[in-house]
Amino acid sequence: MDAFVPSPTTAETVFTLHDLKVTFDTPDGPVEAVCGIDLKVARGETLAIVGESGSGKSQAVMAAMGLFPTNARVTGSVTFQGREILGLATRDLNRLRGSRLTMIFQEPMTSLDPLYTISRQMAEPLVEHGGLSWKAARKRVLEPLDLVRIDEPKRRIAAYPHELSGGQRQRVMIAMALANRPDVLIADELTTARLTSAPRSASSIS
Repeated sequence: MDAFVPSPTTAETVFTLHDLKVTFDTPDGPVEAVCGIDLKVARGETLAIVGESGSGKSQAVMAAMGLFPTNARVTGSVTFQGREILGLATRDLNRLRGSRLTMIFQEPMTSLDPLYTISRQMAEPLVEHGGLSWKAARKRVLEPLDLVRIDEPKRRIAAYPHELSGGQRQRVMIAMALANRPDVLIADELTTARLTSAPRSASSIS
């Protein structure tokens, strides 16, 4: 697994991983999923993590976001704008996730709630992290949907996830991640997430 940076930059570093290791405790003994990764992401920079299937790409970024199962042991350092966030209390980490740090997951059908409309699910992070009222948030959801160029956005927001195609659900997930204008956007699987819509001011990892 390697980190590929298209070009050098002197911009402010906003996100770093240092000697990040992820080990899973299993009945057959410990399994090292990530054996130490270092990377730095500057503001406005796009960085790609490249490696074969099973090399630990997803586990590295999931661990960096504090998303890992109870049988995982994560060591090293993860900083956001100079602040150590690895081991941060869930309440404090949740203030960053969904607003300043967002992630687009590989499979949107398992990330979207089948019981709620697209409008309801897109409005929730705007209310929880953006401080908007539900009324204001529902009006705002069309903006990121336009950004990802989903067809007939006014119609799609009234739909449930199962009523959309796989590509439409993926665009909805991207729109949700962009809605609060995050500082860092992490996409698990670049070719699936289509990061061409990421704001220029945001840093992205894929």
